[in-house]
Amino acid sequence: MKNFITAIVLSVALFMFSETTFAAKQPTLRVGYLPITHSLALVVADKLNAGKYRNLKLELVKFSSWPELLDAYNAGKIQAASELLVLALAGAERGVPESVVALSHRHGDFLTVAKDINSVRDLRGKRVAIPHRMSVHNIILSQALKKEGMTLKDVQWIEMPPPDMPSALARGDVRAFIVAEPFGAKAIQAGFGKKLLNAREVWHDYICCGLVINPSFKKQYPAATREFVDSFVAAGRYIDANRAEAIRIARQYMNIDENVFKESLTHDVTYSDLRVKRSDVEQLQKYALELNLLKKPVNLDTLLDTSLVTAPAVGKTGKGKK
Repeated sequence: MKNFITAIVLSVALFMFSETTFAAKQPTLRVGYLPITHSLALVVADKLNAGKYRNLKLELVKFSSWPELLDAYNAGKIQAASELLVLALAGAERGVPESVVALSHRHGDFLTVAKDINSVRDLRGKRVAIPHRMSVHNIILSQALKKEGMTLKDVQWIEMPPPDMPSALARGDVRAFIVAEPFGAKAIQAGFGKKLLNAREVWHDYICCGLVINPSFKKQYPAATREFVDSFVAAGRYIDANRAEAIRIARQYMNIDENVFKESLTHDVTYSDLRVKRSDVEQLQKYALELNLLKKPVNLDTLLDTSLVTAPAVGKTGKGKK
């Protein structure tokens, strides 16, 4: 009987040790995001894989502005983020530990204007909103103006939180804005805004947001990182093949009208190819340097990790199923 009891105690201890060890191998990965279409792959991955991750526990943290997200990342409150890539370049310049492992989306941005604005030239002297000085939207606006022989000095550009842009356009406080969706779509659906140009008209292969992970987390938990990135990429494939369901999922995370969401996904945005291409980031850095958003080139060998997403996802692209 004594040996039997000893065996039971040892078995229980071994089970508890195994459970503790397994739990220790499941770190919590807190990922920051803004409620915009550029974060769609992140929220879809969270929903599709709820309770299924073997190597991590995923916790999404929603922010209302880029400065809030950056502060949380820099303070270690989140270990990853869907982030503006110009901000990632600027962070690398300051020595912020970060690793860009994937894009968050491709394309889908456009310049939204008041109904009486019919050309980029009409914006001369007008107030135009961008989400952040350190954004591709600033660059796209600059390139659009450049094509018309103008510069950012020819407009009154201001930084504004994305959710405030449609109402500012409706009031006449701004005459145009360029930002991630669904805010342009909201202005279009409401009838007081219109699409003037697609960002691809001024920079065909532009990139905007990417998935950034703290290098320390990536190094300490390679299996968790791999599983998360794989689920992120798979979610991108799912979105392009199942747009209607992706919208249904996303609306559980984002307070966005269904029709506005549908409209926002008709403007050339895709999620199936989330590879980070060095040449794209080099071009982004070139434009950022020209606008003095960066003081000097950053070490892309350190910033970029192209090993986790190595080939285009196999699946449908474009609008997908409605």
